[in-house]
Amino acid sequence: MQQRAGVSGCALLALALAFGVVGGVGGAYVICQRVLARTQPADQTLSTAPSTDTTKLVVTSDENAIVKAVKKAGPSVVKIVAAQEPVSPWEYFYGGGPRVGIGSGFIVTYKGRQVVLTNHHVIAGAQRLVVKLTDGRQIEGRYGGSEESSDIGVVELVDPPAGLKSATLGDSEALQIGEWVIAIGNPFDYENTVTVGVVSAKGYRPVGEDRYQDVIQTDAAINTGNSGGPLVNLAGAVVGVNYRIYSTTGATVGIGFAIPISTAEQMLYYLSEGGPWIGLGETVPNSMGLAQYLGLATADGVVLVEPVPGGPAAKAGLRSRDVIVAVDGAPVRNSDELRDALLKHRIGDTITLSVQRGAEKLEVQVVAGRHPQARNR
Repeated sequence: MQQRAGVSGCALLALALAFGVVGGVGGAYVICQRVLARTQPADQTLSTAPSTDTTKLVVTSDENAIVKAVKKAGPSVVKIVAAQEPVSPWEYFYGGGPRVGIGSGFIVTYKGRQVVLTNHHVIAGAQRLVVKLTDGRQIEGRYGGSEESSDIGVVELVDPPAGLKSATLGDSEALQIGEWVIAIGNPFDYENTVTVGVVSAKGYRPVGEDRYQDVIQTDAAINTGNSGGPLVNLAGAVVGVNYRIYSTTGATVGIGFAIPISTAEQMLYYLSEGGPWIGLGETVPNSMGLAQYLGLATADGVVLVEPVPGGPAAKAGLRSRDVIVAVDGAPVRNSDELRDALLKHRIGDTITLSVQRGAEKLEVQVVAGRHPQARNR
């Protein structure tokens, strides 16, 4: 089920065994070597063979790396209180009044102004938003837009005080499997909570019914209330936005997901600028059954139901039942991959769509525009 959300000798031996679970015998061996040479500087080269051997083991770990990372990223993390008014008198009286949800977020700077990045599901439908800083101060928030399929949302700050700390954004593409990461947020309303784990996997993975999304998988504990908070590397830079767990019970089982910060940055651009938009309208993943039913020449790609009339895609000649099989030469297998490929562009870019129309293969050039309903900023 997918859920959102969000030194004594004995001590040294336990630590060595813990590292052994994560990194095998080699991890425990490194710890033992450090015990034997604890009078030496942490970055000193320790010989694992006679000095005539060229094989060396270099220890470069920093025992305070997590503490330093939290001190750097922590001040930018916020708690979001989202209040939703009842839609009817019956709901008001029998539902106990306004519904209040708790989530997390973090402050970023976009074009000289500070906003809060969070999840769509944290702020969607809220009539009132309050942003609480780590020092206890509260700021009124305003809905700044969100997008459901990516689950990214933006909260604008009303009259923010001076001196707010913006997060440093990292490179989610450079993340490696097994790399240490830190989740910061407000699980179950326990404010300013830190949990630690590793990057368990990367790439497109199942995150819901019939859905695959580009994610960072981690075993850092993520629970209800962590949603929208940052996933941070040991340099204190944000590499992801925590948003979902896999669980059969509702409690974390060590499989959590974060949206890569590269995707979040693209969505921040989209929500702030209103594009890139090409007016594809509804699309559905292709399949063997759908291809047979519609008489399509391929079971690959994404089927265009109906382009938005007058939109860039329609003006470029795209039609209903066209199958988009690639964007700029890169294959797309589902609507999420198609969306992610389009979001890599900016307003005014020319995007090349590879299209299968019956037995005909086409290369269609579409100029990305601005969504007609986008707010002026």
